[in-house]
Amino acid sequence: MWNDYQHLVVRHEGDVLVIELIDPKLFDTTTVTQLQDELLSLVDAERPDKAIVDFGRVVHCSTAVINGLLRAKKRILANGGRLKLCGMTSGIRDAYRMLNLDGTVFQIHDNVENAVLAF
Repeated sequence: MWNDYQHLVVRHEGDVLVIELIDPKLFDTTTVTQLQDELLSLVDAERPDKAIVDFGRVVHCSTAVINGLLRAKKRILANGGRLKLCGMTSGIRDAYRMLNLDGTVFQIHDNVENAVLAF
C-alpha cells in the first residue's frame, strides 16, 4: 500500500507513523492537490494514534499545503490521535509562525526524533 504514493515516504518509528514529504518544492496546484489526496488517503487507511509529517526534504512550500494538513489533523483527532510536524526550513517555519500555527494549531519540532519524544 505505501509504495503507491508519489509524494510521500511512509514508515513507522515504534508506534508513530512518520510521513515524509518528498517533493522539495510544493508550489504547483497539481502537486499540492495530489499530495493532499495521498495524505488523506493514508490517514484514512492507517487511522494513526500518533503521526508526524516530516518536511525534511521540502525547501519551498505553498501555504496551500496547510489545508491538507488541517484536514489530516481533523481526521486524526476524530479518531483520538495526534499529529505533529517537523523538519521545516527556517523560512517555512517562519511562515507557520506568522500565521500563528506554530505551537497553537500544530506542534512543530526540529526533527523526527524530537517529535517522537514529544508524544
